[in-house]
Amino acid sequence: MAETDVIRTPDQRVRVFVSSTLTELAAERQAVQDAVTQLRLVPVMFEQGARPYPPRPVYRAYLAQSQIFVGIYWQSYGWVGPGEQVSGLEEEYQLSAGLPRLLYVKSPAPDREPRLTQLLARIRDEGVSRTSISPIPPSCSSWSRMTWQWC
Repeated sequence: MAETDVIRTPDQRVRVFVSSTLTELAAERQAVQDAVTQLRLVPVMFEQGARPYPPRPVYRAYLAQSQIFVGIYWQSYGWVGPGEQVSGLEEEYQLSAGLPRLLYVKSPAPDREPRLTQLLARIRDEGVSRTSISPIPPSCSSWSRMTWQWC
């Protein structure tokens, strides 16, 4: 068996880190969480559980323990903290280098922030797997195998 092959015990399921802004994509985040759970994987969501730590170390630790990265982007670039150069959203993407990445870009996005437009252009230039998504209709709340499943 190669050094990179890992046989996990059943309690160590694959963890899928979900990156997006929290409020503007709440419905999409829930749909991703449901889909990941249906696939018997573990969704790693920033908003899960109270913690006594600042946001940056939390998402860095969560991402370091994940095996797959799912990014969902729409209009907001996210908040850039004091003394920081990029938002948490962009840093999560940067830190996911080396992981399999699935990226979803919601459209239309008439009010997309310029820094998010720049990030998405860099992502496109890197050739990362991505797809466009439309808003989830109110009657639909599930996402099957990382594609919209219309209800």
